[in-house]
Amino acid sequence: MNKEEELIKKILSGVYQHLGMIVPLTIKKAVEEAFHERAKDQPVEYDENLDSKQAASFLKIKISTLYSKIGKGELSYSRAGKRKLLFKKEELEKFLLKRKVESNDEINTEVENYISFKR
Repeated sequence: MNKEEELIKKILSGVYQHLGMIVPLTIKKAVEEAFHERAKDQPVEYDENLDSKQAASFLKIKISTLYSKIGKGELSYSRAGKRKLLFKKEELEKFLLKRKVESNDEINTEVENYISFKR
């Protein structure tokens, strides 16, 4: 091998080594950015037990409204220590279902079912 070929081989070796470090970092960065973008669009996942902030967020109400509903006995909760309140996600879902307003079609269907049952 002559000097020119050795020099090219040495340069190419350095380029390959440099690319070997840059490409994985670039791929990692692109994957992390895509993951974070996708995570922004995803709804927040909650555990079985939610604290007050999480419960208010889940119900899409202010925390003061949450405490008002607790005071009125509309929401059930548990205590974790003296001050921390915990809410079961299942109970919050039931609360939302109780507050559902039925459509005219749903009401008409219930009336028809009731009348046919009475006959």
